[in-house]
Amino acid sequence: MKKTPLAALLLAAFSSSSFAGGIVLHEIATFDSVSSAGVGNASNRTDASAAITSPAGLTAIDDNSFSIGVQYLDAHTEHNGKGPGDTNLSTSGKTRSLVPSLAYAQRVNDSWVLGASLHGDGGLGMEYDEGLVGGGIVDSISQEALNLQLAAAYQANEKLSLGGAVVVQHLMTSFETGNATNIDASGSSTALSFMLSAMYDLSESTYLSANYKHRIKHDSADIDVSINGNDIVPIEQDLTWPSRLDLGLQHKISDELTFKAMTGVEFWSQFDDAANNVYSLGTALAYSQHDWTYQGGIRYDSKMYDTDKMTPALPIGANWSLGLGAEKERSNGHRIGIAYQYRNMGTQDVTYTGPGDTVPYFTGSVDTNRIHVLSISYAY
Repeated sequence: MKKTPLAALLLAAFSSSSFAGGIVLHEIATFDSVSSAGVGNASNRTDASAAITSPAGLTAIDDNSFSIGVQYLDAHTEHNGKGPGDTNLSTSGKTRSLVPSLAYAQRVNDSWVLGASLHGDGGLGMEYDEGLVGGGIVDSISQEALNLQLAAAYQANEKLSLGGAVVVQHLMTSFETGNATNIDASGSSTALSFMLSAMYDLSESTYLSANYKHRIKHDSADIDVSINGNDIVPIEQDLTWPSRLDLGLQHKISDELTFKAMTGVEFWSQFDDAANNVYSLGTALAYSQHDWTYQGGIRYDSKMYDTDKMTPALPIGANWSLGLGAEKERSNGHRIGIAYQYRNMGTQDVTYTGPGDTVPYFTGSVDTNRIHVLSISYAY
């Protein structure tokens, strides 16, 4: 394909702005996940939602299990600074979206449990009131992933459970500009990957877990582009959703109190040579009394980019996430939960310089960079 200047511009925009919002979601739309700030995912063996986070945990299901939920995400970022000629520049980006989670699992025999799930895996995106850093031009950038996972779990012995899943990811991406020239670009791609999982019981009150999700590579995804309503030659773009590895621990301190911990890494260097691999550490406590369970968790993620390598769409520094929630168990054993999480994605001073340029086009700061998450879930 011959690259016109416009094509080169759009390729650069997609390369630097893919994963606008810049995240693989920590949380799925369940009480345990959101209220623990994603800490509970690594060692989840509560219900069918383990097909998403930790397939080996499906072996804890006696007969069958169902989990459904939705989470509302409200993300906001704000830039303030100076452009060439000491011009004042400021802009804010926002997104509000609903992210679903659905899972079902069925025990086949004494050793095997099968499950299936559908959930939003992350991406977000932003709508900008004054472009990426002010001055207009870019109205919105978005990239979102929807995963279908077909999982299986095997009880190897009394202590060890093994699991895995086939991951089918549908990735949707878009880019829109305004001002004098209206450019609309959008595309989608579907690709396969896999997940491996294991859990080991150290005792009746303590167990360990490990989960690995392989990267998902979308080769030569076609991006359809139109200028002022006129279609031009599609752009081909490779897109990569990074691998993840996490380790989890659960320890039942008493009949009422459970301690959870996790650590892990997201391999963002697979996405961008300039990106850092992101390391995570988190802990949570769950307290159960009568028919209620209350949980809170905190999680830390290292910075995705060093400050000098950040882009306007990905000003992702060190992250802190805090979650809390409550879940009610009904007389039939079904559970209804509500949870909230706050995620701070880092505020910092930044300087953005275009490829080959010596003069920055923006010098200033990211003053707001956060996500609110609210979830409602039903499971048994």
